[in-house]
Amino acid sequence: MRAALVLVGLLALGGCASVMPEDATDAPMTYACAGGKRFTAAYALKGDKARVTAGGTSYSLPHVRSGSGARYARAGVELFTKGDGALLNGAAGGPYRDCRTG
Repeated sequence: MRAALVLVGLLALGGCASVMPEDATDAPMTYACAGGKRFTAAYALKGDKARVTAGGTSYSLPHVRSGSGARYARAGVELFTKGDGALLNGAAGGPYRDCRTG
């Protein structure tokens, strides 16, 4: 009986381990840009926002409609990505052009 209770408890904990917080993100990606500039972006696993850090400032940008690629924007800061390329406008230290992940 005790072994069965332990097994039930372990199964219950295993189920909890797969639950992710609402704001869970992939590991940050570093983008190297023209002129030696760099920024990082971590994307929400749900795809609804990106956390961008550029020029010592962090921005939480919601996903917005885009014709091609992915676009995240708020209050004059815009991140556009397509494949391994990116463009970041309106962020501290920017603009960040001709950016690529490594």
